[in-house]
Amino acid sequence: MANRLVKVRQVSNATNTSECGTAFAQISVLPINGLTDGVGVCIDRSENIYVSDVARHVIFKYRRGSTASQVFAGTIDVAGYADGVGTAAKFNQPKSMCVDRRGTLWVVDSGNKVIRRVTENGVVYTVAQIPAEVLGDTPGQIAVDDGENIFLIDNTP
Repeated sequence: MANRLVKVRQVSNATNTSECGTAFAQISVLPINGLTDGVGVCIDRSENIYVSDVARHVIFKYRRGSTASQVFAGTIDVAGYADGVGTAAKFNQPKSMCVDRRGTLWVVDSGNKVIRRVTENGVVYTVAQIPAEVLGDTPGQIAVDDGENIFLIDNTP
């Protein structure tokens, strides 16, 4: 697996010419039980929604058709570093996330300065370390292609 680091520089409003258009889709607000500081959000192919909570060190999952969330990975209010299944895994400030075509969740575990891979069954693996000078204080978005190449936006100046 060949990982790539993408550096994106800020542009001024004067050079930003993209538009979203005038029509917008309906926005749904989900009740995530216990969420204190949601940072990342993504949706898998089954339309389940994942939300990372940087303050509580967990990933919440909102199953399609359900009215409540559940802790998918990590232990509430316990910062740490451990690969494992579900609540046996430990995160330290999980932030940006994405889901690949296979349904695998990829998480920037910013406090541990690593990229974590989470299977559909909640099994957490560490797959890459992030150099401290790359991560900075605000990690950028993560994306993973079909070859499991990891792309991470570097927000450092």
